[in-house]
Amino acid sequence: MITDSKINKVQAKIKKAIAEIATAENVSITFGSISYNSAYYTTQMKVTTLEKSQKVTNVYEGVCKTLGFTQNIIGMSFTGTNGTYVITEIKTRNRKYPIIAESSNGKSYKFSVPSVKRSLGGDTQINRSANLDKLIK
Repeated sequence: MITDSKINKVQAKIKKAIAEIATAENVSITFGSISYNSAYYTTQMKVTTLEKSQKVTNVYEGVCKTLGFTQNIIGMSFTGTNGTYVITEIKTRNRKYPIIAESSNGKSYKFSVPSVKRSLGGDTQINRSANLDKLIK
């Protein structure tokens, strides 16, 4: 019989085994939502590369451009109503709130494209920040 405690035990064992794979393959592996009944449970697993190659950067840049940004915004930080947020992910299937940002306390929040653009200072400010970063390096 599947219960909360059984799921926690199984997930802990899976995470322990997957941690070795993640370090060996230079990826990040996280689990998503869980649904279960007394017979079985299902969960989502997301594997993200930790490599900083040009190809990976181009993918993120393309996703950001489809949302109306002029460059890759992942990793940028902005100040919101409850503190500072760092953009960690973009979910293109979520039309209303596609931008996921993590607050300083570690919680993730969803934001709309216009609110993030406003918080980052608009397209001209986003480009200016990126160009300054390139000049400093």
